Amino acid sequence: MAVDDKDESTAQRIAVVFGGGAGLGALQVGQLRALAEHGIRPDLVTGTSSGAVNALLYASDPTLEGIARIEKLWMSVGRKDLFRIRPHRVVTGLLGSSTALASGTRLRRLLEAAASVERLEHTQIPLGITATNSLTRTPTLMQTGSAIEIVLASAAVPGLFPPVEIDGIPYIDGGLSSDPPLGAAVQMGATTAYVLPVGWPMREPVRGNAAMRIADAVDWLCWRLAEVELARWSSACDVHLLPSPSTRSVAPFDLRHTRGLIESAYSLSMEWFANECPAPGAAVASEAQVPIADVSLPRSLRRSDWRRHWPRKAVN
Repeated sequence: MAVDDKDESTAQRIAVVFGGGAGLGALQVGQLRALAEHGIRPDLVTGTSSGAVNALLYASDPTLEGIARIEKLWMSVGRKDLFRIRPHRVVTGLLGSSTALASGTRLRRLLEAAASVERLEHTQIPLGITATNSLTRTPTLMQTGSAIEIVLASAAVPGLFPPVEIDGIPYIDGGLSSDPPLGAAVQMGATTAYVLPVGWPMREPVRGNAAMRIADAVDWLCWRLAEVELARWSSACDVHLLPSPSTRSVAPFDLRHTRGLIESAYSLSMEWFANECPAPGAAVASEAQVPIADVSLPRSLRRSDWRRHWPRKAVN
């Protein structure tokens, strides 16, 4: 969004924030298409976990044609294109010294074929990717460095993919510490954020056997953490949470439902724009950059250990 002659300290800065969602992140393509068709072009983009993949591709080409290419990519991949779990890796992972069930090689090849930039700072729109420092278990915002390495680090689900070492520090899935990466967007100067969730907010009651109830408990925990992130940053940024279709009946890495998820997300988002979302450029009450220590939280959510600045990482 053009700043024109406005003071950059007060100008509206729009962010698109990509949450994580494993193999179900394809539905963010439908949300993106709705944003683009409503003329929303952000000033910055943040992403984490599988959302980091979409964020990189979108920030590199934030047009309808670029979104169509992201959709084509999702439609062309299956689970084995992302990873293949071999029996010997399962054995060494459960009984031996292996730290992951898959190598990450297939995801790397996919990114190398799809990405149009080599470095994060070369995207058309400023991009921030969050990954989790596995030593300190805190989020790190990365804005420069090897695009492939950083996205692989952000998407390194513990136990599934090995940690990605950057400058001697092992990084893992960014969704563990910052999902959605709304705080990263605020740190980059966002005053308005369109958050693209995958499968939440959760509304329908759980059904099914014990395994499904365990999975539901994990989903519920993730959504509660997302609620905390939204509440934490809502006074620092005007937040718009786009709708997501339910993913409760789809396994996280089941890519057979990609087309339906994309179309459902698009339809829900178009309806949301028509009925609920304020027009782009609406007045924003928050400052552009508010330090974590100054963010006002509901009393029930205030915790001193949340009030610290995000580490920033420059990767060579």
